[in-house]
Amino acid sequence: MQVLKIFELFLLQPLVWIGLLRSYLTAKRRVTYERQNFHSAINSQLVEVRHFFMDGCLLGILMTIISLALGLVVSPVWVVLYEALATISLIILPGMLVPVTVFGLSWLGYWLMSPQLTTVGGILQQHGISTTSMSGNLVVNGLMLLAVVLGTTALLLRWHDHQGRSPKLQPDQRGKRLVRYQWQQLLVLPVGVLIPGDWIHATLSWWPVFTVGERSFSIILLPLLVGASARVYKQLPQIAWRQLATRLGGVAVVSVILAIVARFAVLSPQWLLGLLAFVVVLTWVVMIQHRFDDWHQQLRFSDTEQGVRVIGLRPNTPADKLNLDLGDVILECNRQPVNTEAEFYAALLKSPTYVHLKVRNRQQELIITETAIYNGAPHELGIVLFTDQED
Repeated sequence: MQVLKIFELFLLQPLVWIGLLRSYLTAKRRVTYERQNFHSAINSQLVEVRHFFMDGCLLGILMTIISLALGLVVSPVWVVLYEALATISLIILPGMLVPVTVFGLSWLGYWLMSPQLTTVGGILQQHGISTTSMSGNLVVNGLMLLAVVLGTTALLLRWHDHQGRSPKLQPDQRGKRLVRYQWQQLLVLPVGVLIPGDWIHATLSWWPVFTVGERSFSIILLPLLVGASARVYKQLPQIAWRQLATRLGGVAVVSVILAIVARFAVLSPQWLLGLLAFVVVLTWVVMIQHRFDDWHQQLRFSDTEQGVRVIGLRPNTPADKLNLDLGDVILECNRQPVNTEAEFYAALLKSPTYVHLKVRNRQQELIITETAIYNGAPHELGIVLFTDQED
């Protein structure tokens, strides 16, 4: 019963509901865009919302077990500051996700409120504003929680590397149509952490408190913002997301190693904050490197004069059996040359139950692929092309 009440308090946090709303709006915006630009949705399911619930619960349970096993303790003042910054970031940055930056800023704000370490904290205390003290162990625990943020983001990118395959159209400087792909997913993980003292129990008598030695602790579910927003213009999305996942996983490992070293080293809180800032900056470097690698690729997902370029593939359609990939150019359909979407579907109608394609892939290799079309519905083949432009 007490566990359920702790979970109920987690559900009362504004960050949880604003995160859910952001996930819903992201999914609806994607589906609406696909229907407006490609006749029908590439994936009509609100997968971002489904992952918010399912992955959030699964990863939340896993990370809670790890956190409580390690005995991660955080300050209640930091929790309030972190939740406030995370909530504000979701409201004022509707097209961006910056969980790692928010996490770093929350610790900077917590440091500024410490009267023993900064003059800002002393000034606040002189004016009657409650401040807090910072210990090295708290910052070490912050490094571990930062590793949780990075590690779960890497897992999401790996698990859902097929998710960011929805094309977004945009013209270049010459008016030629280009396509970019975006992976965007956020979670609010319920991560169990320890809060020193029994001040929650003093307010809520049913709140569980346990004692270790002479110290009392309470357990809360910290709403931990996790996720990322990444784009590619030239790389295959699935490959790019996997590469980004590997790099973010590497940064998570670095954060864990620094936390272990800091646990046994005698370092001041300022030095430990420097380590945390280093991990945040390293994350930025990884994101910049991701953009740099994409920018220096040769091929772009652009419209072509010879053939029709594949810019999307609907799941669970006959296109799954054609072994096509994003960026492939269809040169012939049912042995008829095609250069527009209209010509492609006209050629499909010549053989409404079977399709035979001649394709040039991204490696400039010519391949032949064919499959049956269920129920003789050529428009349900599942291949998304550049729509024909009106004169």
